[in-house]
Amino acid sequence: MKTIQLTIILTLLSCGTFAQRGHGNGGHGNGGHGNRGHGNGHVRIGGGHGRKHGGNVVIVNRSNYRPKNVVVFHPNWYPNHSYNRRWVYFPKHNFYWDNWRNHYVFYDGNTWISQPTAPPVIINLNLEKEKHYELKEKEDDDDDVYKGNDNHKSEFKPE
Repeated sequence: MKTIQLTIILTLLSCGTFAQRGHGNGGHGNGGHGNRGHGNGHVRIGGGHGRKHGGNVVIVNRSNYRPKNVVVFHPNWYPNHSYNRRWVYFPKHNFYWDNWRNHYVFYDGNTWISQPTAPPVIINLNLEKEKHYELKEKEDDDDDVYKGNDNHKSEFKPE
């Protein structure tokens, strides 16, 4: 079994499916010896030199919008409140706030829209007073968070 796994990994590496090994810090990764950014949203975690020294290598897909440093967010619609996660979900109006891009993500009846200006349905609302939830850290790198909208609607019921 290990031989088959090793063959698959070597084949994928030779095809360029995974991030290339290198000694730069281009992109949005954390840098350092074990966590290299590759400019394409991939970050190597652990293993330092991979198979050569017996370490395991895990490829993590990172959003191209990920901030380079840890940030506490204070969105313009609630400047006195702190958020640690990228996505804030408003169940009553079924839209998202993206702290990384300062964008609203909402469904217009046909497609999901991402824009820096508030959608018409919430333009006169005080968002500080609207029930909202920070989504989980595992969803931070999900640029298409709306693909989980059915789950978000069932998990966070509007009041």
